[in-house]
Amino acid sequence: MSEREPDYAGTVYDCPVCGGDASIEFENGATIVCNKCGKTKILLSFKSNGDMVTVSENNGQYYEVEPDVRAALAKVEAAKASKPEGIQKSLAIISANNDLATAYNNTGREGLAENLASESLKSIGILFEGGEEVVEEYCDQASLCAAFASARSDYDLAQKIYDSALIDMDGIKSVSVASLKVKRGLLWTKKDNAAAETHLKDALEIIGDGDTKEYPDPYIRVIAYDALRGISGKRMDPVAEESYLIKSIEERKRLLDQDPDAPEYRVVELVDAMGYYAEKLSRGGDDNMAEDLLKDAEEIARKYNRAEAEAYAVMSTIRYQQNMKRPLPDNFSETMTKIIDTFVASPAKDKRLKESLAQAYMFRSMVIDPEDYDALVSDIGNAYDLLLDLAYRGDVNEMFLMSAARSYLILLNMKNPEKAKSVRQELNEIGISQKHLDTSARSTIGNSGKRTKVDYKEKVDKPLPGRRLKRQPIKKKE
Repeated sequence: MSEREPDYAGTVYDCPVCGGDASIEFENGATIVCNKCGKTKILLSFKSNGDMVTVSENNGQYYEVEPDVRAALAKVEAAKASKPEGIQKSLAIISANNDLATAYNNTGREGLAENLASESLKSIGILFEGGEEVVEEYCDQASLCAAFASARSDYDLAQKIYDSALIDMDGIKSVSVASLKVKRGLLWTKKDNAAAETHLKDALEIIGDGDTKEYPDPYIRVIAYDALRGISGKRMDPVAEESYLIKSIEERKRLLDQDPDAPEYRVVELVDAMGYYAEKLSRGGDDNMAEDLLKDAEEIARKYNRAEAEAYAVMSTIRYQQNMKRPLPDNFSETMTKIIDTFVASPAKDKRLKESLAQAYMFRSMVIDPEDYDALVSDIGNAYDLLLDLAYRGDVNEMFLMSAARSYLILLNMKNPEKAKSVRQELNEIGISQKHLDTSARSTIGNSGKRTKVDYKEKVDKPLPGRRLKRQPIKKKE
């Protein structure tokens, strides 16, 4: 029995010879087993357009092996055979085709899935032009097709799909249209931010001050506010940027009050936004308001009893205190250990968590006894490993990585030169040499405070992928 076979257990296949019930086995490929006709192999073939397809060896006809696709194909046939003719039948066929597109997509046939979804979008467009009430279905289908295009990084096509649908629905004010406008707004680019901003503001106008609790996505206002904040920041409008940030925070608070059992990531997003705003306020000199905001963030996390959110809130407070050069509290090590344990136990392993966990390790290393070599190597090494992983993924704070790497190498050079050599090799592979580490100015942990400019005498041939500070040559003294 192959490893794949259990995935198909219980699925009833039809014999490609007699049409009767059959089963499938995987032995040197897929084989349909019929009690009457015996075994019939299913072969790989190619269409004239180059698409790969599975066919039966007895007649060369298309034969679908994947259970989910087979079920979806059956739904399509049932929808086509349904009575009576009319709008409901048309929508049933479109719905079944969307299920089939999803099944194709989940089995590695993304192109086929996208083409099928596009055909359904055309069908809905025809229904809409014919006066049928299909606004919600039209919006959903446009979103699906745009999602397929975006998955291929064809954002221009995704924009065109949204724009075409929104032109058709000009003047219609519904939740579906508002949602479509927000999705269109999220695809903003530097050259397109004016159109995106218009769609986002239109969406907010459609929604008004009404309750969004029953919306498909209750956070629709938050999404719009955050996108508008990004657009405002790009065009260097700090007043509008701050205004949208405040609105986003207040809306998140309101939604959490409505739904105290919301997933933890919603609370994390709120305290993160509050921490970000506190950092901006502090940089602007408003430390009193920043401190109040940080306290509120911790209280909110505790109010909803969310350990991970509380860990993020406390980390924001600690970063602020470090930037202000405040003395460390007596229980600092215990606090950091609790945060580290919380982050390690989290099922989420995204960039935000890895970077925060690395910061926590570095913070805890600050209060480890200098004589406790193993503990220092462990914490700083853990931070380095997390940041190196982000570097390989092309999204790392370069100054933070270099700070951790420099500290790690100092320790390794004392007792483990072979490991130090290995670490230097890893850094060289991403464009950071020992020379760069030696000539760089040490940043604050996590580079969460003022930006630190790093000067180099020469540029590297292989720049570090992801976010990084601009390397500038040092001017020679005359």
